[in-house]
Amino acid sequence: MQPARRPYNAEAERHRLIRLLHVAKRDLQMADESYRNVISTVSKGAHDSSKDLSVTELERALAHMKSCGFKVRRNGGKAPDRAKSSRPLAGDPESTKIRALWLLLHDLGAVKNSSEAALAAYVKRITGVEALQWIDGKQAETLIETLKKWALRYLPDAINALVPEVKKTNLGYMQAMQLNEALRAAFSRGTFDPMNHAWQALSDALKGRA
Repeated sequence: MQPARRPYNAEAERHRLIRLLHVAKRDLQMADESYRNVISTVSKGAHDSSKDLSVTELERALAHMKSCGFKVRRNGGKAPDRAKSSRPLAGDPESTKIRALWLLLHDLGAVKNSSEAALAAYVKRITGVEALQWIDGKQAETLIETLKKWALRYLPDAINALVPEVKKTNLGYMQAMQLNEALRAAFSRGTFDPMNHAWQALSDALKGRA
């Protein structure tokens, strides 16, 4: 006879995941800015602290940490060698922007693997440099512009797919006006920043749906 399972406790699971994220940040030697960027990305810009995330968002953040080399310790064991030997994530503004663009492409369906290893492979293919930590300013600019152009091939269709869903929500007058203005700017200018702004605004409207 199997022992009875413990009932699921969402709050206990949240605390467990938050503790794991803090361990992962320490083991990966992740800069505060890079850590906050991960939190912001999984919450689509809504939060920058793990304590404000839902269980689903915490699980996404932990999955990202694992893709960067974090290994969950078992029974208080020592951190695995891979985690201890991992290079700190590049936390400068350019690298943070490149990482955010990579995760945006994953959300758009253009990138199948959002891991740091996959990003490093892309960085090497474009610049010939092994990782973000070692690129110079010109290479960072090339990566940013290349990723923006890549995202622009997907953003219009992604926006058009979200519009009907957002129309089903009960938007307030001001929010509807702001969304309409964002969409007008996106499609009249056709450049990355207004397109990305419109997509993020639509995503936030859906996320806030009751």
